[in-house]
Amino acid sequence: MTSGKDKPKQKYDANAGRMVDDDGKVSEASQQRANRRRNRGNVDSADWSSVDAARIVATITAITRHGYAVRFGYTRDKGAFAVGIIGDGEPFTEFIRPTEDIELYLDGLISDYGK
Repeated sequence: MTSGKDKPKQKYDANAGRMVDDDGKVSEASQQRANRRRNRGNVDSADWSSVDAARIVATITAITRHGYAVRFGYTRDKGAFAVGIIGDGEPFTEFIRPTEDIELYLDGLISDYGK
């Protein structure tokens, strides 16, 4: 039994890169995330294609050399890079904002796992 007005169903629109309701309107949650990103000065989306490919390969090599797995991705709203490492104890994912130096972060992983 529901009371009051039902919320519209939301779905991820890959073309829009955000959550929209059945009418194609941007969801309130997406608007709030965009506002938070704008307020902290981060209006750019994370983009792996802007990262030096050789550094990504070196990161993969350093981590997988030990039998671990590495996963590269984004947060749902593409507001941050996501790097996950599996096999080094508990799996974990770290999130790096586009305003942070992703290549410096990757250099740290290369240094830590390249030993």
